[in-house]
Amino acid sequence: MICIECGKLGYFIGAPRLPLPSLEDLFGYFARLTNRVRVWYRLPYLLAMPTLIGHRANMRRDNLFNTERDPSGLALEGANTPRDQRAPDGSYNNPGCPWMGMRQARFGRNVPIVESYGETPPYLYTPNPREISNKLLAREKFIEVPHLNLLAAAWLQFMVHDWLSHGPGNIKERHVLPLPPGDNWPGKEMIVLKTPADTPCALDADLPATYRNTETHWWDGSQVYGSCLERQLRVRTDPATNTLRQDGKLALDAEGGLPIDSENKVKNIELAGVNGNWWLGLSIFHTLFAREHNAIVDRLRLDYPAASGEWLFQKARLINAALMAKIHTVEWTPALMNSPEGRLGLRANWWGILGEHYARAYGRASKDELLSGVAGSEPDQYGVPYAMTEEFTAVYRMHSLIPDEFSFRGHIDDRKIFNCDFTGLAGPAVRAIHESINFDDVVYSFATSHPGALVLHNYPNMLRKLDKKAEDGIFVDVAATDILRDRERGVPRYCAFRRQLNMSVPKTFAELTDNVEWQKKLQSVYARVEDVDLLVGMHCEQAPPGFGFSDTAFRIFILMATRRLKSDRFYTTDFNADVYTPAGFAWIADNGLRSVMTRHLPQLREHYDDRRNIFFPWRTGG
Repeated sequence: MICIECGKLGYFIGAPRLPLPSLEDLFGYFARLTNRVRVWYRLPYLLAMPTLIGHRANMRRDNLFNTERDPSGLALEGANTPRDQRAPDGSYNNPGCPWMGMRQARFGRNVPIVESYGETPPYLYTPNPREISNKLLAREKFIEVPHLNLLAAAWLQFMVHDWLSHGPGNIKERHVLPLPPGDNWPGKEMIVLKTPADTPCALDADLPATYRNTETHWWDGSQVYGSCLERQLRVRTDPATNTLRQDGKLALDAEGGLPIDSENKVKNIELAGVNGNWWLGLSIFHTLFAREHNAIVDRLRLDYPAASGEWLFQKARLINAALMAKIHTVEWTPALMNSPEGRLGLRANWWGILGEHYARAYGRASKDELLSGVAGSEPDQYGVPYAMTEEFTAVYRMHSLIPDEFSFRGHIDDRKIFNCDFTGLAGPAVRAIHESINFDDVVYSFATSHPGALVLHNYPNMLRKLDKKAEDGIFVDVAATDILRDRERGVPRYCAFRRQLNMSVPKTFAELTDNVEWQKKLQSVYARVEDVDLLVGMHCEQAPPGFGFSDTAFRIFILMATRRLKSDRFYTTDFNADVYTPAGFAWIADNGLRSVMTRHLPQLREHYDDRRNIFFPWRTGG
């Protein structure tokens, strides 16, 4: 018999008073058993799905670690924010832990703290990151992903800017990399600014360095709205009159585009909540979701004609952020994990395994996230305050998605307008493109082009010599910097990383990849397979069928993608019509990226109306 008094599963009468395993524990045990036999994607579907659920359960227990040991120095803006609104800086999402997830809170870890010490010279620079960039990552021939369009790559960065940033490099502290023989890099050495580490507190003694997130950790649309009150007010300020809009809407120009950021050091950069590393792909989605915010305001005003502009703004922000989270969960991620397991697993994050049709017909079957999804379930931090992690940052390094050349064509007849490389659509060039090409044609061109594959020898070469400040001739090798960032921030190298996730580890280069040419090149750079960097190892992996990225990255995704929702009360206890308003709650349920496109770019509908996923290539015009 089972005692009901103790809760979920209770205790056996007559046995030692130990709790029975929870459902998550059972799934975790099942995953540990199947993991001894074969990797999840080589199992039959009915075994693969519970194995994935079990992997997530085990990682919730074993791969969440807190680094915020003394949050007393954080300046919270949200003390007076109404409970049904998000604070500008992300504070007070959890009233019992008001600093959790806020701007300037530290990044957490997915590996034990003792395993997260940053590397030190000489190992920090061994092998030379520039040599890795030249020999292993440099694009030799563009390898595309035929089942995705370029909007998928743009969306990725649009989301990353919502979740995290380490801020600009430390101008006073630099990495100096010697150049390999014959390197054509301008100058005698390569300079990479160090990531600014946090000032240690008394409780940090002898522990690894930590880093602070300059954005909110929450899935709150902060890339659109900003992560502080000052930025939030700026994106609401009418550029023509320099006054705060009183109608609750975001500021757009007369053509429905983003205004120019008059305070940016670089001229002609568009204004957004986050506009660093600005390029056309970001501009597309920032423009669409600024327009979407304003459309939500118009809808709310129908039901609440007497509401203040401030109330309308905050409610529209809440709704718009949730819509973006839903799109990422049920549209973008399943497009990149285009397999039965991937599609069900990620859609179930939002709707549960009972699915969308059941939810629409009957509502939630219970508060259980497995049956009815995380959205509307009970929050759970799993004993660790919520934070984005350094390991999550590392596995989201996907610059190889960017092609070398961008083709702009008219949506009516697919006629060529012009081609350019990445520098022709980055920074101030974005505004010039919008002034010369119709926005419909810009979106159509991205939607009918393909991103690059996340494999060796496919890193865009223009990012390996990116002119960050043309007037000063300052160049950056983003590929070498990606390698160096993981090492300095204490992200384990590939084999050690997989051990921490309870994954199998290659013992030889031949076990890492069956590509003989890659094996030879790896051996020419690395002394042993244990030295292979995380990014390189993930680009060597044979991805699960239908996946656009490695299984190693996927393990972090299944943990952190759910956690972004499960930790946030606006997606759990406060995800309801009372907080979002009935109209707003219905807006989230009834809309996706397809309807956003149709609402703001109706003339493009014929190009995607027969596509199952909006991130799949659209039909060409003509």
